[in-house]
Amino acid sequence: MQAQILTFIIPAIALIFTAVFAALWWNDRSQRHVLAYSVCFSTMTLGTAINIWIFEGLDPVGVVVYHLLSMGGMLALLWGAAGRAGIKPPIMACALAALASSAFLYFAVVLELPDAMRMAQNTSSALIISLSALTLWFGKKHNWADNALIWVLALLASFGFVRPMMTLFAPAVLEDGVASSSILTSIHVLVLATLLTLMALCLVTSVVFDTMQRQRNETRSDPLSGLPLRAAFEEETAQLLWRAHRTAVPVSLIVGDIDHFKRINDGWGHSTGDMVITNVGRTIKRMVRSGDAAGRIGGEEFCILVWDCQLHTAAQMAERLRLAIAGEDGGDGAGGGLNVTMSFGVAEMTGTESYQSLFERADRSLYRAKDKGRNRVILEGKTFEEADRRRLMEPVIPVHG
Repeated sequence: MQAQILTFIIPAIALIFTAVFAALWWNDRSQRHVLAYSVCFSTMTLGTAINIWIFEGLDPVGVVVYHLLSMGGMLALLWGAAGRAGIKPPIMACALAALASSAFLYFAVVLELPDAMRMAQNTSSALIISLSALTLWFGKKHNWADNALIWVLALLASFGFVRPMMTLFAPAVLEDGVASSSILTSIHVLVLATLLTLMALCLVTSVVFDTMQRQRNETRSDPLSGLPLRAAFEEETAQLLWRAHRTAVPVSLIVGDIDHFKRINDGWGHSTGDMVITNVGRTIKRMVRSGDAAGRIGGEEFCILVWDCQLHTAAQMAERLRLAIAGEDGGDGAGGGLNVTMSFGVAEMTGTESYQSLFERADRSLYRAKDKGRNRVILEGKTFEEADRRRLMEPVIPVHG
């Protein structure tokens, strides 16, 4: 009786957090990962309700449907965690694994193998939870709640792997005559309820932190270019560099400066200068990738941290930006005839180099670009054309196998 009462804890917790995440998503419907969390907990509510009231009377097909419902909730958690971390999740592979475990479960029910049933249900859920933890581990972590969530998911996955073994090897009746299954059920419910509550609290905390950070960034965003201002850009860059140092991913820095911007303001007026800043910012936002960081760090100076990108590839991006900006006129209201160009310096991070050191090297290349006549890209003291020509002339060393 006590174990039956305890089983109501999990659907109650799941229902509460379903409503919490639904409300958070309704407040900001651009956060699709929050909706995925709500889907996860709603399927958990429905699944545990089925488990309490009608699971014993389900036929093999009903057990498989119940299992697929549970897997759908876990996949929603994985999709949400991956989306927030900026990683493409292996949803298709997980869906195929869920179908395979469903087939195994069906035959376990038909053949009346309860231990195999528990193994299929718990192990498949634990595998997807493990993938969610790994996704967060290798993804972009925003705050301490993300790190806490990784450990909670790891514990939850471990419990999913261990629980079938506990049931399999536990004696049927303890020395005092109490059924061990009743005790194991109580322990299972309490541990699971605790871990699910911790997981939900970590998810809620991360969503709240994201909202606070987004509001903070809105006040630190440049109204003309639409890009983060220097402080916000450097804060994001510090996080990306920390991640790059940890995972040994190459990153490069592009520093760009609008050529003769003072002449534009003096000759065409500050309103035209503002339009130039707006157009340059729009071009940068259009051409950088979602995993990169870009910001306006000075009056006419812009900076881009290019993720997972070596020096020459980053220089190619800078060259595309240069050509795109040089191909535009002054923008709406400039009256035509105003040709805007930019100079760029590029540097690649070495070892565990700090942002300041990386910026200084890229900035030196930018000043070389200005000294060489502007409207060009400089990397390692060479123009992009010189570096590209030298790269093409390098001999190909045959590989003998």
